[in-house]
Formats: sequence, structure tokens, C-alpha cells
Amino acid sequence: MPTKNAVPHKQSKVKSVAISDTLVHLRDGDVVLYKRENSDKWQARYKLFNKWHRVSTKERNVDWAGKVACEAFDRARFLADEDIVITSKKFGAVAKVVAKQLQDELNGGGGKVVYQTYIAVINKYLIPFFEKYNVNGIDYEALTKFDEWREKEMGKKPRASTITNHNSTINRVLEYAIDMGYMSKVHLPNLRNDGAKSVPRPAFSKSEYKSLTSYMTKWSKQGHTQRTKDMRELLRDYVLVLANTGMRHGTEALGLKWKDIRWITTDGKRYLQFTVNGKRGERTLIARHNTQDYLERIQLRDPAISKLSFDNLIKKGVDEFVFRLRDGTTTENLGATFRHLMRDSGLNKKGSKQKTLYSLRHTYAHLAILEEGIDIFKLSKQMGTSVKMIEQYYGHVTPAHVANQLAGKRMGKHKPVKPIISDKQ
Repeated sequence: MPTKNAVPHKQSKVKSVAISDTLVHLRDGDVVLYKRENSDKWQARYKLFNKWHRVSTKERNVDWAGKVACEAFDRARFLADEDIVITSKKFGAVAKVVAKQLQDELNGGGGKVVYQTYIAVINKYLIPFFEKYNVNGIDYEALTKFDEWREKEMGKKPRASTITNHNSTINRVLEYAIDMGYMSKVHLPNLRNDGAKSVPRPAFSKSEYKSLTSYMTKWSKQGHTQRTKDMRELLRDYVLVLANTGMRHGTEALGLKWKDIRWITTDGKRYLQFTVNGKRGERTLIARHNTQDYLERIQLRDPAISKLSFDNLIKKGVDEFVFRLRDGTTTENLGATFRHLMRDSGLNKKGSKQKTLYSLRHTYAHLAILEEGIDIFKLSKQMGTSVKMIEQYYGHVTPAHVANQLAGKRMGKHKPVKPIISDKQ
């Protein structure tokens, strides 16, 4: 009869191989006992699916410790066979590891541009909300609460495209958790997307664009401080370059360097070619001819390159950002300065959709289709977007809008057809 305090698992002895006084192997090395410095109790680790798991035996006797470790190993194998997670992790800890991996890939030059979006989503939305959730505990209820929290944080219902980015990032974190054994595939939640339908940002009409360029000439020279004047003069040329290239405001434009601009010659004519890095990776685009004027103005404000001819500047391939202030610094506040421009010019009317720097990209596309009749397939290459996206945003352009391009040129003069007079009349 065992006593009241007897422990049944201590009755049998587990076969072991002593490597040293503080290291013992069991189950052909899949289970290992070891002692930490300054401790007389045995710790254990066992290997499952090429991953080590640690447990504390709380035993001083090596035989009893071996029994505890082997039971933990057998229990873990059973749970794995039943697709039950052995150990989980907090979402925040896993997300931080994923964000670091993505940043390391970007720093190494091998990451995708979308990784920047994933990192921003992790830091701004996922960690603040899910940090203390276990990765295998992200269920329908948690996602519903996240949707409510996110909408409050944004102050509006997020667009479907935004939710798509968030869902992709969540999946990225959870798939890593599966790979590490912190959760099972059966715990993957079904991510929904009921975001607001994306709508195109408003574009400037041809007359509005003419008003804008005319107004900026005087406005860019005004300001209470020198810093304000510097911001305005840079914004003027920034606006004009965006509107004449179709570049995306932000990463593409602000990341542009002089070395990314070069002359190319086609059919005896020279064209300015930009190489930009955007949402879909690196691409080249052709700038409209008058873009050279705006770039030369920027060049003349920079003492380091102002004495070079424009051609020599392009040929030299200077490794400096194009859009810099007079003191040589870059800025991320052009959006705020543009809002002041819209307020002062009156081009953002109350009750209408507010135009932003992104509106200049849509203005470029709008005028390219309506005024120049550029084929949407060619336009998609120039702008680094899909034909589907252009059709979605500019589907309002009807055949009547481009009737001149569709009708083509007349072959020869129009010859009136004489009516046929019937003898029976």
C-alpha cells in the first residue's frame, strides 16, 4: 500500500546515459537533464519536431527527474499528434520578432517595399491592441473588438485596401507563430474585410490646375519667416514635378535622388527618365519636358550643385535627395504646407472632397487620358499601377470624352451622298 504522500511516478527507473555530473541524456538524446550553476535541482529539455522545449523537474534525484522529463516528453508528443499546442506565446512578442525580421530584410536590400507597410501596421495597430493576447487566442471576439478599436483610433471606417494590408500583416505574424510551434493551423482565424469601398482622391480640373500654378508663383515667395518661404518655394516645385510625372507623393518622390535621373535618347529626342522605388518595387518613368525647368530651380537653390550645368549634374549622378530645402535638409511636412496652399488659394471648397498632394497623381492620370489620349496600358506602366486600378479610378472617362482620339483622322475629304429619288413618287 502506498502512503498518502507517495508519488507513483518515482517508483520506476528511466534508462539514462550520464555525460557528466550535470548532464544526462535519455531517450537517445531527445530528452536531456542538466543542472544550472548554483542549483541542485535538475532541469530538462526535450526535442520535438526539431525544436527544444524546456521544463523544470523540481527534483534533486536524477532518476525521479528523468521520469518527470520523459512523461513531459510523451505528453507533448500526444498533444502534437492531436494538433494541440504545447506552448504558446504572446502576440506582442511574436510580432516584434516578425517586424525585426522584415526590417533586417529591408536593410539588407532584399526586402519588398510592402514590408514597410507591414512594420508600420505592427507597431501602430497590432501590438498596441493584441500585445497581451496569446497568438492562439486571436478569435472572432478578439477581432471584433479590434475592428471597433481601430475605427475609433482612425476616426473613420477604414477602407477595404487598408484592412487588406492589416489582414496580410496579421497573417504574417500568425504564420510565423505556426512555424515556431506557438499555435496550430486550426487556430488561424478567418479574417474578414468589410471596409469602406475605396474612392479616388479628387483631381484638379484643367482650369483648377492652371489657377493653382499661377497662384503658387507669388504665394511661394511670401511668408512670415524664412523657413516658411523655404517650405513654400520647395512645395511649388514639388507640386509641379508630381503633376508632370505621376509619381506617388511620399516614398517615391521624397526618396528621389539626382542619381536616379538621367537623359535617354529615343528617335533623336532627349527625355528625362526617373527611376523610383514605390509600392510595386523599382520602376522607370518619363517626365514631361517642362519638368527640367522645375528641377533646375531646385538645383540653383543648392550651393553644392548650383555651379554645375544641368547636364553635368545629371551625368555626375549626385547621391543627394532632390527635394531638399535651402539649408540642405529634407522635410516630411510638405503635406501641411500644401494644406495651407489649398486654404489660401480657395481651391479646397467646403463640402467638397479635400484635395491633397496625392490629388496631383490623379490629376496627371486624368489629363493624360483626356488631354493627351495616352493608352491606359502605357499609363499603368508609367504610374506603377494596374490597368484594373486605372479603369476603377478613371472609369468615368467615357468615349465622348476622348472622341477625338477614338474617331481618328479622316482619310480624304468628306463626299456628300446624293439622295436617291424614286420614279414611283
